[in-house]
Amino acid sequence: MIRKFNYTGRKKIKRGNVHVDILRDTEGIRFFNASVSLDDINLPSGASVYFEAYHRVAYRRFDFGTVGERRVPEDRYLKNIPESVVPLFRVKVVDRTAAHGRILAAVDKIRPESIDRQPSGSQSLLYVEYGDLGQRIWELDLDGDWPVLRLNRQAADIGLVASGDDRFMALVYPEILRQILFRIIVTDEHTDPDCDDDWPSLWLKHACNLTGSPEPPSGDEEDRKEWIEKAVNAFCESNMIMERFNKAFQGSR
Repeated sequence: MIRKFNYTGRKKIKRGNVHVDILRDTEGIRFFNASVSLDDINLPSGASVYFEAYHRVAYRRFDFGTVGERRVPEDRYLKNIPESVVPLFRVKVVDRTAAHGRILAAVDKIRPESIDRQPSGSQSLLYVEYGDLGQRIWELDLDGDWPVLRLNRQAADIGLVASGDDRFMALVYPEILRQILFRIIVTDEHTDPDCDDDWPSLWLKHACNLTGSPEPPSGDEEDRKEWIEKAVNAFCESNMIMERFNKAFQGSR
């Protein structure tokens, strides 16, 4: 079992204390609303509060005033962030009296609660992007800040198919779950769903809920692989994958 320790002395902002929504203005341009509660952390009132929106190398920082005197900036537009992606957010509280600024408290990888006023819900465990994938219809990217399902923008009606066709769900999503759990449990040997609230732990919690077990085994690799298959089978059963596939296939005839 791998656990994480804080060696920096930096305080951690509770993820539940941060709220972010992505919206569009009257011209359809994306911006965000955000708030953070710092009442449960002892921080100097003059420390600066920043929100940062980012996706891979794209990044923008927003000044939200200080701990003691919060202010929301007028410009909260997500410039430099591609329209096809959903950015993540981080919050930092910084002591600006130091020469280079010292981070006093922070939280990273915050997912928007809603996107274009639509609740993101549990599906925000997996983001969707569109790109050029050659002859491949989809691929799973686990090398960024959050798991991303990439769809080939050249595939006809792929957005509609991926979001509304149960055949796509039946053929693709069990394999996505298998690949994600394999990366977390076998490759990275991360088996503690309560270790942190980053994406591996959130996916582990989801898988544990599916299997009804507190956590996956942390010993033999074959035991971990077997647990992954149990989680995939439980996902298929809880979502009635076979029934939905057959019904969708019959409806297309």
